[in-house]
Amino acid sequence: MPKVLDNIITAAVADPMTHTVTVTWANGVTTINQFDHLMGKGVFAAIADPAVFTQVRVGDRGRSLEWPGEIDFCADALWFETHPAEAPQQPQRKVDTATHHAAP
Repeated sequence: MPKVLDNIITAAVADPMTHTVTVTWANGVTTINQFDHLMGKGVFAAIADPAVFTQVRVGDRGRSLEWPGEIDFCADALWFETHPAEAPQQPQRKVDTATHHAAP
């Protein structure tokens, strides 16, 4: 199981028709990451343009995917999105029910 910071991207190929990026990882695995849910929204509006979407590149040391306009995605987040069972478990916050009272 890859750990956080062990996920290194070696190549990325964008498909603007499906809003996906095929990512090749240093461990030899290839994933297809979906970006259609972000198209046209907020800071991601620029990558809705196919000419911009195809400009994806691998970031410094393979630790991200990047597009013009300072749009980037962390390698770990991309890996765990396609391998959710491997994602580190977030500690559960304990809620003190004694201090939370329902309004009358």
